[in-house]
This record gives sequence, structure tokens and C-alpha cells, in this order.
Amino acid sequence: MNTPKADLHVHLEGSLRPATVLDLDRRNGGEFAGLDERWLAERFRFRDFRHFADLYSTCTDVFRGPGDFARAVVELAEDLAGQGVVYAEVTCSAITHHRDRGIPFDELVDGLWDGAVTARRDSGVVVRFVLDHVRDLPVEDCLRTAEWCVLGRDRGVVALGLGGYEPGRPASLFAEAVRWAGERGVPFVPHAGEAAGADAVRDALAFDPPRLGHGFRAAEDPAVVEDLLARGTVLEVCPTSNLRTGVVADLAEHPARALHALGVPVVLGSDDPLLFGSTLVGEFEQAVTGLGLEPDDLIAVARASLVSALAEPEVRDELIAAHDRRSAWTAPNDP
Repeated sequence: MNTPKADLHVHLEGSLRPATVLDLDRRNGGEFAGLDERWLAERFRFRDFRHFADLYSTCTDVFRGPGDFARAVVELAEDLAGQGVVYAEVTCSAITHHRDRGIPFDELVDGLWDGAVTARRDSGVVVRFVLDHVRDLPVEDCLRTAEWCVLGRDRGVVALGLGGYEPGRPASLFAEAVRWAGERGVPFVPHAGEAAGADAVRDALAFDPPRLGHGFRAAEDPAVVEDLLARGTVLEVCPTSNLRTGVVADLAEHPARALHALGVPVVLGSDDPLLFGSTLVGEFEQAVTGLGLEPDDLIAVARASLVSALAEPEVRDELIAAHDRRSAWTAPNDP
């Protein structure tokens, strides 16, 4: 599926190449000395959502300085470029790197931006960043992340995110930070409606986010679905991730099927390729075989991903135009 498209739901820490995880860990004096990629693959056979969070922390721990962040961005862009991706909004849990290893914000965001500049030059992929707060951390840390989002706008930061384990930690718990960032022009794109139900989606919609990470459990409440439709909120659906974490048992029963049929805007994301073995091209294939989309729908989904991007308007318009030119001469059965 080489139609120009965006990956709007991909985590930097969860998209490292296995060889890079091992290399960064060894260079930074970590725990993986003498181990290989086969061992890493076995370690990452996670059991449940909590185990997934633990593995994610393992990935986070290998970063130590700006060069590590730049390398991760460049390699991710290379991997995405081979899948027809022209734009990516990459989520980074900046506060975790700061709290756990004392990495200063300026060093982190400078590394991210250096990687983005190199990525565009070398692979042609435009990369922007979502800095997310991790729900398990204190509310005051979300205020710090919101401040960093504002300070980082000149280095590719486009939104404040919210990730981590949902139950008991709704978006409204972080309302002060979300509103503070919004007043300064930074949109909010939280995860909601993945490990928690429709109430979590309703709670997040109070902040009028342009997109929701996952969000598919809105289908449990028709009133929440109506709210999604009225607002035009885009759902970032990650089928492979949902299967691997066990939040859905079978893609044939994935709520995104019904939501798409009702007209809720849907785009696709690879989420954490290292942890799930996912690719964005694979998610497009899953959308047909598992979610019931028609092959001709994929071009529309790809275009919607670019329309939903939070990049600067001139950049977004250029990417949409490139998609439209490509799609105009692409045969429907070979997108």
C-alpha cells in the first residue's frame, strides 16, 4: 500500500529496531550485554497490558542523550519511508526520560529535532512530535509536559498527548495542564477508550481533541458515538496492537468496523512496531481482512491521515497535494 500516507499513532520508544535497543543498551552500560536479538524477541512476548507497560519501560531506559533520540527518529523515518509514509507524528514520553534519567528537556527536544531534520533530508519523511504525559505519573508532571509542548513548538512539537494505563486515570484528572496548553495553541490528542470504556472517551471529548488514540470503545455507548460524529473526531486505530494487548479478541469483532460504517473518521497507526511486530502497511492489510474495509477505502483512509495531521498548514497542504497527484494515476486495485 504505497499511496502517500501518515502514521499518526507511533511511539518513538516502542519503534526502536531490535539491534538498536541492544546497541544503545550496551553503549549506555545497561543490562543486555552479551545478549542477542533472539533473546530480545523472547523477552518481548508480553502477557497482558501491564506486562506491555513494563516492556515499554525497558525500551525507554536505553535512551541517554540527544544522539540516541536523533538516531531513533532517523531510523524510524527510514522504516516508514519504505511503506509509503510521507509524514509521521511520533509520540515521545519526555517526562519519563527526565524523571528516570535526568535528561534535560532541551537536550531531548534538540535530539528529536535533529533527527527530524536529517530524516526529511535523507528519507523525505516529515516528522513532528507529540509529547505525552504518562497517566501513572503525578498531575504536576503533566503541567511540566504541557509547558515543554509550548516551548518545543519551534522544534517540531505539535501536540500534548496522554498515554499509559487508563483505568482510574481519566483525561479530566489532567484538565489544568490540558487547558493551559490549549490556551497557548497546543492541541490535545490523548489515548482514550482502549483499556477503559466509553466513559473514558466521553471524558476525553470534553477537551475537544482533534483525534483520539484508539477510542474504539466509544461503540459501547451510542450517545458517545453521536458525539464523535458531531465533533468529527478522528480515531487512530491500531489493529495489531489491540490484538496483542488483548483489548480485542478478534478483529472480526473489533468495534472499529461498526464505527467506520457509521461514518466515524478512522485512520491507522502502527503504535509500537518493536513490541507488536506491526507495520503501517500491515495495519492497512488488517483493515481489509479484519476490519471489513474495502480495498478502495484505503486511499480515502490514507488521505484522511494527512488531512488529520497537526503539521503547519503549508506542510500539510503540500503533503495532501502529493497524495492527490499520486492517487490520480494509481489504479484502484493497486494503491
